[in-house]
Amino acid sequence: MFFSCDTNNVGENSFNYPDSKTWKHGVYSKYDAQKYEGVFDGLEVDIIYSPKKNDIYVGRVEADTSKNQTLEDWFSILEKANSMSYWIDFKNLSADNAEDAYAVLDNIVNKYNLHNKFMVESKDLKALMMAKERGYHVILWVENLHYWKKKTRRDTISVMKKIRNQIDDLHPDAISCEYTMFPLLCDSFPEQNIHFWDTPKKYTPENVEFTKKLCENESVKVVLVDYPNPID
Repeated sequence: MFFSCDTNNVGENSFNYPDSKTWKHGVYSKYDAQKYEGVFDGLEVDIIYSPKKNDIYVGRVEADTSKNQTLEDWFSILEKANSMSYWIDFKNLSADNAEDAYAVLDNIVNKYNLHNKFMVESKDLKALMMAKERGYHVILWVENLHYWKKKTRRDTISVMKKIRNQIDDLHPDAISCEYTMFPLLCDSFPEQNIHFWDTPKKYTPENVEFTKKLCENESVKVVLVDYPNPID
């Protein structure tokens, strides 16, 4: 493939994935986390770091910090937090706030014995590099070709070259994108662990078959689903 290169991009200490590839998408409530504990092997949660409060909150935007549901609270309700795997989507992570945010995250990791149980996702390369230096597994959020075609008319080659350059700079444990980039990402970067999200939400036979097709690809390691149970 034109965009393929050295298969050593996935590090020797790559993430130890659980058996199931289908993880629960968007677990925003700690009670939902409790509900799905033991049902799914992996949960995905969006988080926001608040510099003012110096804490990490569950949510997608700064306003969600007002709900006062911290990530520590989210983990505290689980009977055995380290029995599952986690996809931690850091919505506002940047090189400017990373050190402070990771300090908070370190405390949570140590308290609930979550070492090697989760991956940090961001689109900020510098922030992810800092995470790797602290020993965290990282997911690089990559551009959606279909989005950029609509917004900026960028061509396929330029988008894919940018992704390749980011991979070569970071050497992430995984890359992630919306499911519409299947199978392009798998064909272009077969040496990468690939995660897909925003998969069809309705629990229909057609959507379940499509999810199974995603999971059958060897490069695909996680597929976030809104289904009530894992299906792979």
